[in-house]
Amino acid sequence: MLIPLAVGCAGLFAGCTFPSKTPVVSRQQVNQVRHIEYGTIQKTDAVVIAGQNSVVGTYGGGAMGAASAGGVGHGVGTDMARVGGAVVGAVGGQAVEEVVTRKNGLMLTIKLENGGSVVVTQTAPPVFYVGDRVAVISGPGGAQVTLP
Repeated sequence: MLIPLAVGCAGLFAGCTFPSKTPVVSRQQVNQVRHIEYGTIQKTDAVVIAGQNSVVGTYGGGAMGAASAGGVGHGVGTDMARVGGAVVGAVGGQAVEEVVTRKNGLMLTIKLENGGSVVVTQTAPPVFYVGDRVAVISGPGGAQVTLP
């Protein structure tokens, strides 16, 4: 009974991050030149950014499914129930991980001051509104929209 609980808790905490008062940047952005352009928000669309599918959800769900089905049947039937429980648990664990790690985002259409236009999708917040003047920072690791 404690093993499935421990596996579930480990899977839950593996996907957690601790909040930071300062912005967190990806490792790909360190020591990289990034370009900045200014523009105006033309359109904003709310989107949902797909979650992660890693081995944590698959293996954690599989272990939970196998453990849950361990008391079903006798002899070979128990083994078959565990295998079936592991498969169902793995599929379910992967689906749960994807849903739990989804994030709200914004797709921003921006008219740049140089006359061009770009579309950047990023996690929300911050929330931007049509007419806001923004900075578009781009380079290795992607692009980010901020207030100037």
